[in-house]
Amino acid sequence: RLERLQRIVSKLQMESGLCEEQLNQADTLLQSDVRLLNAGKPPQKVAEIERDLDKADAMIRLLFNDVQTLKDGRHPQGEQMYRRVYRLHERLVGIRTEYNLRLKSGAPAAAAVTVPLGQRPRQELDEATLRYLQDLLAWVEENQRRLGAAEWGMDLPTVESHLGSHRGLHHSIEETWGRHARRRTLGGRHADTAHPCARPQNSSKSRLRHLESLHAFVSAATKELMWLNEKEEEEVNFDWSDHNPNMTAKKENYS
Repeated sequence: RLERLQRIVSKLQMESGLCEEQLNQADTLLQSDVRLLNAGKPPQKVAEIERDLDKADAMIRLLFNDVQTLKDGRHPQGEQMYRRVYRLHERLVGIRTEYNLRLKSGAPAAAAVTVPLGQRPRQELDEATLRYLQDLLAWVEENQRRLGAAEWGMDLPTVESHLGSHRGLHHSIEETWGRHARRRTLGGRHADTAHPCARPQNSSKSRLRHLESLHAFVSAATKELMWLNEKEEEEVNFDWSDHNPNMTAKKENYS
């Protein structure tokens, strides 16, 4: 068991390094396009940035799955590996947010950085709010679609894979909802469960709960099937002839 967990630690160390490289690449391309946008030129690397961010997102969800395995196994490096993957996730969220607000919406970065909030023209604030709401609604629709199309799995390995993948997605949804709730509270409004942004959060919580229940059932059923297979092997390979000196013990066992 310890050897298996140590292999997961080594895998996490290697793959988190690859994920960091993926994020570095996305960030480099993003900053290059932001400079073009600020110079009044069209961005050139939008498709590549989206592809890099999607790859990093998928990698992080699998990393969260491995981290959960370490924590379930009470490995001493479980918490350390969790913090490492969590930092990668925070960086992904930061890059994706900057991409959505600066590049995808076509807003020059300088305007958002150099002008203090209290001094910005009302029109710019309204446009920024509109972009934020558009991005938020797109996020809601995309995550509702992903949750609606998600599969469950028919055996232990696939259920475990879906559970680990969804834990990463759920973590991302909780983070986004938390940031949105803080923003609404700072703006004098309270985040509530009736808000559209809460829909994927509630759907995600429900799917996570069902996946954990399914995983517990399939794990128990798999253990029972393994026990049955072992007993079947014993019976098939047993010498049932009267010459077998263990036949008396076998009869007593059956009785």
